[in-house]
Amino acid sequence: MKHWFFLFILSLSWPVHAQVLSEIELSHELTETRMGRWEIGDYAVLIHLDTISIRLRRDQQSMLNAIDYYGEQDTNLVNYYKATSIRYALAATQIEQAKNGFDLRSLIIYDGIDNPKQQMGNSRIIEYQLKQLVNQGTAIVLFKGERIFTLHRISESSNGGRTESISDLLNWGYEIKIYYKEQSNCLFIDYYQMGW
Repeated sequence: MKHWFFLFILSLSWPVHAQVLSEIELSHELTETRMGRWEIGDYAVLIHLDTISIRLRRDQQSMLNAIDYYGEQDTNLVNYYKATSIRYALAATQIEQAKNGFDLRSLIIYDGIDNPKQQMGNSRIIEYQLKQLVNQGTAIVLFKGERIFTLHRISESSNGGRTESISDLLNWGYEIKIYYKEQSNCLFIDYYQMGW
């Protein structure tokens, strides 16, 4: 009985279907000097290469600090961080030596020990950093080859806000879409599972 009462109370306090729409203002002052390029369908995102290399070097240093901390305590964890920090260092070096228009999708960055299945580029780590920079307005975005200065961001419940069943509660989540004109043509789309 307590279990059902808890679920009833939870369903009353659960967020209702909400749709939050906002705009992302992109910088008018950024110039295309030594930029990295990430293409996604009709979009291309341009980011200053120095910005990405600084972030990768900072992340690499965090891993080196973790190696120092764990030292002889946990060899598996040390091996995990060593392999990851080597990939971050290699990617940062590639970026530091790259020319304008460098294809950021060519970078091979992933966390963990070496895995041949992940040696294909198209890194989620770089994509995550691009999303952050786009959300902060510190990226140049091209749509069908033309520079744009505003994007839309919409956040909405992924199951239509339904809370009619336990399944709805367990599978509840939301998605965030970033797009220029049409929601069906997204630059980025993320799903967040909030249920148990």
